[in-house]
Amino acid sequence: MGGLILFMFYGSILFCVIASTMKVMYYVSAPLHLHWELYQGSSLFESTGWWNRRSVRFIEKLKSVAGDILFLKGYYRRDKGVWFFLYLFHVGIYLLILWHAWLFIGAVTIDIERASALGRIWGHLSTGFAFLGGGGILIKRMTDEELRSYYPPIHYAKWILILVILLGGFYAVDIHFSGKVPELMNYVRAQITFQDFEKKLHPAMATASHVLFASVFLLYFPFSHILKLLFRYYHELRWDGVMNTRGSTVEGKVTALLDLPVTWRALHIQSGRKWKEVAMEIKTETRPET
Repeated sequence: MGGLILFMFYGSILFCVIASTMKVMYYVSAPLHLHWELYQGSSLFESTGWWNRRSVRFIEKLKSVAGDILFLKGYYRRDKGVWFFLYLFHVGIYLLILWHAWLFIGAVTIDIERASALGRIWGHLSTGFAFLGGGGILIKRMTDEELRSYYPPIHYAKWILILVILLGGFYAVDIHFSGKVPELMNYVRAQITFQDFEKKLHPAMATASHVLFASVFLLYFPFSHILKLLFRYYHELRWDGVMNTRGSTVEGKVTALLDLPVTWRALHIQSGRKWKEVAMEIKTETRPET
């Protein structure tokens, strides 16, 4: 049982990394006119007389992206009630990621018997923040009619799954391992090194279920809208405000797109020509004499 769960867990991690990388590469390499589906925030081109404005400098982009990642400024401006729970959830998740890194690295690098109980407090605080934030988001989006209209049923199933995973993690640490950090790290070391588990370290069904639910979430992640959070770190997509000037990279991409054939037909456009021919076509209308 333990070997099967371990295989599913590592397999889901590998699948999540590969599938997410492929999806991100697909989004990044998408044609310019499709980037609007991923674009967030205001654009330089929304402003009147944008051609007289200077381009946003890289340091300004970096500050904006950092503010969005660290403080979720966009959500704060739109809805402070949602922002509070979302921020609490993100802080908890970031702390949990660091906690898992400490747990996995520490399990093979430190003397397990001397592992500090502070690790247990760290894990519980992180889980508590994430659970309260996630629960608050779920309740708010279920009870607010305006917010509810934006989210499909699978969105709520996702949050329920996340809360179940967090509860399972709390159970595994505080109930199954009785909060004993050395025993927990010894179990993690056995997983990392693929050693045979000692009988006393075999996970209970509830503990194995925690790993199983986490594996399911990792399989779901690449195909969910959550993947777009990675683009908070990709400023060229978030700040797609590079002007189309002569000799620029943008001009090269636009020229290549305009050289593609028209593959669909409508009343205002006919197939069989290239897009540059359609774009350059000027229709003149004659006004009837009065």
